[in-house]
Amino acid sequence: MTRFITHIFWRTLRRGLDAIARDKRGGVAVFLATAIVPLVGFLGLAVDTTRGYLVKSRLSQALDAAGLAGGRVIFSASRDADIQMYFSANFPANYMGATITGPFLVPAGTNNEKLTLTASAVIGTTFLRVLGIETMTVNSEVEVTREQQLLDVVLAIDVSGSMGSSAGGGQTRIQAARSAANTLVGILFGDAASSTLLNIGLVPWNSKVNVTRNGTTFNSALTTFQTVPTFKNPLTGVSQTRLYYANNSPVPLLSAPPSGWRGCVYDRYKNDANTTNDGDIVEAALLDPTGDWMGWEPIGAEGEPTSSGSTRCSSAPSGQECSACFTRGITSLQNTKTGITNAINQLTTPDGNTNVPAGLAWAWRVLTPAAPWTEANPTPPSPRQQAIVLLTDGENVGGYGDGYKAMFGINSAAQASMDARTRLLAANIKAAGITLYVIQFANNNSSMQTLLKQVATTPDRPFYNYAPDAAALQTVFREVANNLSELRLSK
Repeated sequence: MTRFITHIFWRTLRRGLDAIARDKRGGVAVFLATAIVPLVGFLGLAVDTTRGYLVKSRLSQALDAAGLAGGRVIFSASRDADIQMYFSANFPANYMGATITGPFLVPAGTNNEKLTLTASAVIGTTFLRVLGIETMTVNSEVEVTREQQLLDVVLAIDVSGSMGSSAGGGQTRIQAARSAANTLVGILFGDAASSTLLNIGLVPWNSKVNVTRNGTTFNSALTTFQTVPTFKNPLTGVSQTRLYYANNSPVPLLSAPPSGWRGCVYDRYKNDANTTNDGDIVEAALLDPTGDWMGWEPIGAEGEPTSSGSTRCSSAPSGQECSACFTRGITSLQNTKTGITNAINQLTTPDGNTNVPAGLAWAWRVLTPAAPWTEANPTPPSPRQQAIVLLTDGENVGGYGDGYKAMFGINSAAQASMDARTRLLAANIKAAGITLYVIQFANNNSSMQTLLKQVATTPDRPFYNYAPDAAALQTVFREVANNLSELRLSK
């Protein structure tokens, strides 16, 4: 359009000058003197409008890039610096002689899920100066909004004894974990009480996992069994055709749970030469009937404190820790905000040792539609993102009555072998297309950091994070929630 106007201007000017040249009357000079100013102004309007358009276009592109960059780190301390960096990279200093004001940032929404950026540029005019117009100002605005995508996510939160330690700010680590997890849930749900796009589950874990449905009560009189093809029990070596089910858990058990069962099971592992039957690092509840593991072994009296209240197992050497099964079970995938926040708020009284592969494995099983936890949709209408958020404050520790029955050793002696199980399991989870966010909390142990970086989808943010205290944990969970959402330019 500008080129067309300029063309018309020059054609008109040329015709006028030709007419003036042919006209011999005395008023020609006066006419020319009178007409030249608006004619030059018209030319200036075309030229300076073109420059203004180019500056505004570049300004808008720079704001778009800066807004998306800021949205990706919306809860990070580096957000404003990232916005400025991306803006400056896309709008070089003194571009076409422009002087920039901004960009200015205005967060909005319940959880600051919307960012508005504004900026203006002042450019000096050329031809329009003859009309007294020395500068032009162009403005631009962009709005970036987070939107929930189809997402299934499981929170795997460490509830071992060390989570009762201080996290700074007057909070224990488990209190800080509850608060941060609720922040993530609040961001993902926003103002909605439920969402058809979102499912969240929760797996509390320490040295083992309580595999009952959270909030249910075990009744040994209601235990049932299912007849299955003949398999050999890997613990007894005896062939059997039954799997057992407690009334409050969908998990198949190799034997009927004893009276007073608290809900925990051992990891499916035998310390033998056969590495093809390691059920602790696979998702499926049931392996091939020709394999060893068709179910889990319930932890009975040999894996719990004695009736006198001692913290030793009846089979453990003197002084060995063997804490009770955590009181809270698994919250399967569900799509209501109150359902998951209620479960998170019940994470109190941490106890016991740390068995990272146990928590990670059960989070995987809750996340996928294969039995025993079948709430995930096996045929979703469109691709869903699947993610696990793992939080821990400790290194792997072995012990009697814990998930691996001290097969790898006692206390820190078990760490190397348990770390190896963790790496194998994480590799299988990532190979299944599941995103792993890992948070190392309030413990800067270097070997722990090495392991957890290997577990995460990548060893960098946002997939691996170290949070030294409660305040940092809040920031990390906000960033994870933001990364689980999609960004779009809404204006």
